[in-house]
Amino acid sequence: MDKNDILSIQQNFQITGRSPLLQEAISAAIQAAPFDVNVLVSGENGVGKEVFHKILHNLSPRRYKKCIAVNCGGLPEGTIDSELFGHVKGAYTGALSDRKGYFEEADGGTIFLDEIGELPMATQARLLRVIETGEYYRMGSGEVRKTDVRIVAATNVDLHKAIAKGTFREDLYYRLSTITINVPSLRERQEDIYLLFRKFANDIANKYKMPAIQLDDVARRKLLAYNWPGNVRQLLHLVEHISIVEHDRLITAEILQKYLPAFDSGMSVHDESNTSGGAFAPGEKEMLYKIVYNMKNQLDEVRKVLGLKDNTSHQKYPNHALPAAQDDVIDMDSEDVSSDYEAAVGPMADSQPRTLDEIEKEAIIQALQRNNGNKRKASEQLGIAERTIHRKIQDYGL
Repeated sequence: MDKNDILSIQQNFQITGRSPLLQEAISAAIQAAPFDVNVLVSGENGVGKEVFHKILHNLSPRRYKKCIAVNCGGLPEGTIDSELFGHVKGAYTGALSDRKGYFEEADGGTIFLDEIGELPMATQARLLRVIETGEYYRMGSGEVRKTDVRIVAATNVDLHKAIAKGTFREDLYYRLSTITINVPSLRERQEDIYLLFRKFANDIANKYKMPAIQLDDVARRKLLAYNWPGNVRQLLHLVEHISIVEHDRLITAEILQKYLPAFDSGMSVHDESNTSGGAFAPGEKEMLYKIVYNMKNQLDEVRKVLGLKDNTSHQKYPNHALPAAQDDVIDMDSEDVSSDYEAAVGPMADSQPRTLDEIEKEAIIQALQRNNGNKRKASEQLGIAERTIHRKIQDYGL
């Protein structure tokens, strides 16, 4: 792929970055666009997956027809079929007239299904039929309708794991992923972080008629060392926040540090060597840090009640500023922690290491108990979508 073609697309769609991984993803979209095949775009939340359906549509023969974007995770489960496929008058309470669905509206064009992994299984079956035959029914109608759309789907979850858990159809996955485009996370695009910072700072300065913020050398290094779990979206919000709140236009490392943890659901700035994430999926490590931190707090309370001495050297952190994985911060295997635990509640019944699913299940149970079964409040505490916690409750049989 000619670099000039990639640069032209970046300019047309306002994509900033020179990372090879980013340019590889753009190149894949350019090459796939003219061919009438379905495309699956994968990547973490906030990486900019939504721009790729625009590239695919605008460079395809369908560019003169509609391109409709649908956030599957934002549609209520009870009405999602109506939104996608339409309904007839009287199909359900509140259906006062016939209504076209998105697949009918996008006929001849492109439909972008974001958060495809959030689709209920019944809707997945209907989507599979549309892909295979082009046929669908409006809710409440027995009339077969036809549509011709190209589907671009996006996901931030591992669909292979979802297939293994039985929450996503394997046949649908292969129908959607004729071409797969992987959008890199911001921490995989180190060379782009400061470029994006400067772009956002200048854009915000122009928007609000103010001087652009700048970073001193130490703050710049801190910016580059940060893990960016929220990716490009997080960086944009951070730059906008600092630009509006801070009077000084030269941002020091101390000023920058004030804003980083607040955007990080439990992780703070850490060395670049610790950003690989191991075998954890996006968000899982942060969730585990929170769980371990809460267990440590509960153990401290037990110590106080029983008058046990706290001889640990662990530093206490507020929930919003939990540090990255460091052995000298939270170590649930240390002798002083385990001995105090046994003194308080007896010997540990099970010394076998638990799986991530077991820890996740326990965290969900505790969150539900703390909130008297309120799933919305529990999901907010855990930092996951409400629909996700509904699915997890089903998965774990809670």
